[in-house]
Amino acid sequence: MLVILWDPDTLLHKTVELLGSNLIPALESPERLEAILKALHNSEYRAGTRPLSSLWEGPKSRLLELTSETHGHEYLRHLRNVYEEWLSAGLIEQDGHVLPECFVFPTSTGKPLRPPRDLFARAGYYAFDMSSGIMSESYRAMIASANLACEGTDMLCGFDDRPNDIDTVVALCRPPGHHCDGQRAGGYCYINNAALAVSTWRSHQSDAQIGILDIDFHHGNGTQEIFYADAKVLYVSIHGEDEFPYYTGVEDETGSGEGKGMNINLPLKVGSPIEEYLEKLDYGLKKLVEFKTEFLIVSLGFDTFHADPLGHFQVHTEDYETIARTTRQALKEVPALVLLEGGYVIEHIGANMLSFLKGWKSA
Repeated sequence: MLVILWDPDTLLHKTVELLGSNLIPALESPERLEAILKALHNSEYRAGTRPLSSLWEGPKSRLLELTSETHGHEYLRHLRNVYEEWLSAGLIEQDGHVLPECFVFPTSTGKPLRPPRDLFARAGYYAFDMSSGIMSESYRAMIASANLACEGTDMLCGFDDRPNDIDTVVALCRPPGHHCDGQRAGGYCYINNAALAVSTWRSHQSDAQIGILDIDFHHGNGTQEIFYADAKVLYVSIHGEDEFPYYTGVEDETGSGEGKGMNINLPLKVGSPIEEYLEKLDYGLKKLVEFKTEFLIVSLGFDTFHADPLGHFQVHTEDYETIARTTRQALKEVPALVLLEGGYVIEHIGANMLSFLKGWKSA
């Protein structure tokens, strides 16, 4: 049984970014999710699409505890407070956006890094780019997005007497998460939803073999960083070679310590044909099967689409059906959590999601 989860609060986050030399409305926008929801509403998946409560009472203690397992306490405090701090200090107006300006850089002093005392400068300590703006409702959306990953994982575990016939949950997370390394925001990501899902699953089955298949166009630097030395998490990423976030994602990044061999990067040149993409996918799935994956997380990005403005392969709408079917057939009996990541062609993202769901369901 497949269930799709979303939360109206994830639509509240609407910020700006510096792209090239232009300050523009962020391409990661509420319209992306609205387009997916519209497509689902007019499809056979309408009945299986469930909104979670949007009543804002603050994050549940369990959610914060699980998030803190992979995210720094001070970083999470920053996400919660920085907008109000900037507003109180007169750095922004009510409708303003927190954007970092000065970022951490290497030195030869040997001194440990610490957040700057200056409030304005501190935003750059907790971010790595200028697509990580924060506005008045951003934190509320971040928590709602993270909660979808947590609730979806609980559903798959049959937690709290929930039906255990659910084998797939699609969580329409927004903001996305795979660029967040637990210490800083970037690439539209603030909380790593995949990492939270791992912590949630481990709260039920502490010794499980967990596989993460990242099929967003951009390398999930945050997910890689969090699990780089983890012997129980196999991370497989198919992404654009030499593309954002630029400093990670090459094949020789294979993990460290007990996690050596548990990180598999499969970069492809921009514009690569679907045939080459499917070859990489087959290889990655083979590794996930050999690993004896017990819980699968799919970081699903539609920025692989051939017309995407932030990078693409020669992947068309009908190809998402093939990608999904191939993935599910390889790991048919494994409970799966599919997390929405990127994808910025609003007029096609709904159809692309329906194509993916069709392939997954037909496996």
